[in-house]
Amino acid sequence: MTLTAEDSIAILQLVARADTLATARDADTYVGLFTADASMSGAMGAATGREQLGQTVERVWAGEPVGTLHLTLNAVIDHDGTDIVVNSVMLMVGPGAVPTVLGAADVRQRIVNTAVGWRIAERTISEHDLRSGQDTKPSGG
Repeated sequence: MTLTAEDSIAILQLVARADTLATARDADTYVGLFTADASMSGAMGAATGREQLGQTVERVWAGEPVGTLHLTLNAVIDHDGTDIVVNSVMLMVGPGAVPTVLGAADVRQRIVNTAVGWRIAERTISEHDLRSGQDTKPSGG
């Protein structure tokens, strides 16, 4: 499959929208970006299906300071003709007069085209150790 410019923009918007909705703590709209049988995994847990995804992200977000920004950085679309994968970095920034970096993670998302548009079928989050520059085990949410 060759991606058109419009497809590429829609896919990148989908990925960015997920982190925007995480900042807004809008679990219902967030899970709507996923396929019905989507999975998400990381150190904060694993979930399959929209109901579990919603419960998991609500739990993870509740553990973050109110106003935490979830920023999508360096999103790159990779595809081998069948699978479309977006690799990006998620940066979490805490609120305050002097914002604080709370964490960074490498995010891998497998994207599929559905009857209602592009959706996330799989999201894997691997924490990034900012001190060593090394990836650690996957993180959730």
